[in-house]
Amino acid sequence: MKIDARSLPPDEVLETQVCIVGAGPAGIALALEFANQNFSVCLVESGGFDYDEETQSLLEGVVVGDPYPPLHEGRRRQFGGASHWWGAPNSHKDAGFRCIPLDPIDFEQRDWVPYSGWAIGRSDLDPYYERAHKLCKIGPFTYEPKDWEDKRAVRLPFKSDRMTTRISQFGSKTPFTEEYREIIKQSKNITTLLYANVVEIETDESTQAVSRLRIACLSNKQIWLKAKIVILATGGLENTRLLLASNRQQPAGLGNQNDTVGRYFMDRPILSAKLIPFDRKIFDMTALYDIYNVKGVPIMGWVKLTPEVLRQERLLNNGAQLFPRPLAHQREATLALRSLIKSIRDGKPTQDLLADLSVALRGADYIATAGFWSAIRKLPSLQRGDWSYLPYEKRRFSEFEIFYQMEQAPDPNNRVLLSSERDRLGQPKTEVHWRLNRIDIDNARRVQEIWAEEFAKAGYGKFEFSREGEPLKFEKLGMYHHMGTTRMHVNPKQGVVDANCQVHGIPNLFIASCSVFPTAGYSNPTLTILALSIRVADYVKRLMI
Repeated sequence: MKIDARSLPPDEVLETQVCIVGAGPAGIALALEFANQNFSVCLVESGGFDYDEETQSLLEGVVVGDPYPPLHEGRRRQFGGASHWWGAPNSHKDAGFRCIPLDPIDFEQRDWVPYSGWAIGRSDLDPYYERAHKLCKIGPFTYEPKDWEDKRAVRLPFKSDRMTTRISQFGSKTPFTEEYREIIKQSKNITTLLYANVVEIETDESTQAVSRLRIACLSNKQIWLKAKIVILATGGLENTRLLLASNRQQPAGLGNQNDTVGRYFMDRPILSAKLIPFDRKIFDMTALYDIYNVKGVPIMGWVKLTPEVLRQERLLNNGAQLFPRPLAHQREATLALRSLIKSIRDGKPTQDLLADLSVALRGADYIATAGFWSAIRKLPSLQRGDWSYLPYEKRRFSEFEIFYQMEQAPDPNNRVLLSSERDRLGQPKTEVHWRLNRIDIDNARRVQEIWAEEFAKAGYGKFEFSREGEPLKFEKLGMYHHMGTTRMHVNPKQGVVDANCQVHGIPNLFIASCSVFPTAGYSNPTLTILALSIRVADYVKRLMI
């Protein structure tokens, strides 16, 4: 059943046994686990089934510190949440998301990584990773290259044991944007409440149990929802904002008695470097690092340092993707052509059109070749990926661009606060304080130095990257992976939730999100978010017996 909150009378009081706040991937995973159980569930979503610009504006916020992507980007107040933004190429015609679990070392307390260490280990999460695979409709729970290699696609051999290859799998976003909402709608024990913005969590007089939620609509109406158990699944920024804004009974915010809510904010910047091949044969050796389909499962190989090297060199975790590229002037021509098309569409001044046309013409030979192969594959022109299986197409490439996804060290000064600015509901906007620290920058340089040594020793090519004293080259400043702000720790003075993702001191309040990650690793967080959500669901089901 679904209810549009805007249709309810003002100050209506709803009741349920379990409330899930947020219908993004985490909230959907929870709801599917609770479907057809013998207790009532209310899935509360700020938006509707379709995109709504006014609702989306509630995600706007303020950034202080280093440059960072606008806060309303990469998130979506809509059923399906951030899955509507997913754009990883699940195939050459389908968008999706990358699936890769955190490494065992990511869960460890590493003495060279401040504030590291989870309250659970990788082995605790493995059974839930396997269940998350089924939810994502991807392949078996294995990421070892030997389980995916074939005669044409094998890992790159290196001269030492410092480098290794790991696999990522790709899933389609369609189950989360379309399919699962139909299953949830048909579940007899689940009510989906749409256009319902939770703006405050109220507790009982002891402040040790959640009693009800205050919900606001953009139509200047508020309603209430009473629940025995509440699970926040609104992402790293909105979970934090809601806890901090619930400050009438606890002035510092709910669960923030030790000033930990909002701290340790992390993301995953992506750095860019180049590999100039010594021999063009490398383009025939890297099919495993393309988007490669094995037994119906799209995969891609990553190059990374081994755990032994991370310990020896005292480094943060890392992983890199290899993308073949044309020469610099050809790449510039491609970008100019895209700009030219956009200029015509947007009606930019003539001088911009002429400038882009001039650059594009200098690389006309490359654009024609790329366009030809795109037409052969029935792809949008110049799309990245799915290049390795056509031998003649590889002739247009001259180098590799290396995208290095870096782990950011947790820092309590990187944090999320409430802004003095207000949104359309009169609530404080999110204010993010974020910067890269010396440990992050030094780590990035040392990792790339090791890569340069290993690629050269293996005879693959010259590795070009930002040296000491040169600014780092970023492909992306952030990946919209908002982690760490309600971190997991056994000690309430050092974390917001315990090993079961239960907020310390509030037994009926849980958080399912990458906001509970104590450290970030380098892996995309979605698979781990889903595994944690399933784990939370199992724990809650036991409480409801």
